[in-house]
Amino acid sequence: MAEREDDLRREEANTQEARDTGSIINFMAARKVGTAMWVLRAYLMFLSIQYLFFCSAFDMNHFFTRAMLANGIICALRLHQRIPEFKLTRHHLALVMSEDSGHYLMFSLIFLFGQPITIALMPVTVFALLHTCSFSRQMIDIRGSNSYPPLRKIINHVAKHQATLFRFIAMNEILIMPISVVMAFGGKTLIMTPFLYYRFLTYRYLSRRNPYSRLTFYELHLSIKYMTESPNCPSLVRSLLYKAIAFTMKLAPTAAAFQAQPQDANAQT
Repeated sequence: MAEREDDLRREEANTQEARDTGSIINFMAARKVGTAMWVLRAYLMFLSIQYLFFCSAFDMNHFFTRAMLANGIICALRLHQRIPEFKLTRHHLALVMSEDSGHYLMFSLIFLFGQPITIALMPVTVFALLHTCSFSRQMIDIRGSNSYPPLRKIINHVAKHQATLFRFIAMNEILIMPISVVMAFGGKTLIMTPFLYYRFLTYRYLSRRNPYSRLTFYELHLSIKYMTESPNCPSLVRSLLYKAIAFTMKLAPTAAAFQAQPQDANAQT
């Protein structure tokens, strides 16, 4: 723990020196792990664009695999930042899986093998965009608050729509569940994928730092209930929707599960 604190103090001192000198290179050298994640996130976005827009013309499955691998590395680095001391214990594993980066490390491992599911690229790509913009802002702030106006305008635009992007991510996380089930029954992905993904979705629902999954589930619940109460809704559809709601509520984690999550007072935000 003392070594970790020394490393943090040294990094902060080097970062402050970079701010004083106005050197972006010195800032990147002081924040080595952050810089590595910034590069990997930019690479992940490039791979996603390649896969999404050129996959129909060529066999681009390897771009999907590389994107998931890059996201897995990013999540592992982020976990190292938040939980630097690795312990092979049940408590430590529970602590890892209480972190959002732990959730998305699991996400990458789920989709790293088997047939690609295109929608699975959406959450990791949008997260990469948000975090890339955040770190880019820190870099250009080294040169002053008015430096690089065009780049700053793009970053501010992304930041302005951050809540909308988080909702978009949460909606994609939910939609992947039924898609993975259909693909598993169709033999398009591994049969274990829906079961593993359900566990991932449970972790997202219980996330302490990101409430958007719970919020999106709640909004979908209200929307479907409103639909069923409409006089124009056929009785067969109403019955199916009520059963779907009841089934989903049965699978949802309890409040006790949320409160039982481990907390690490020493983890860095």
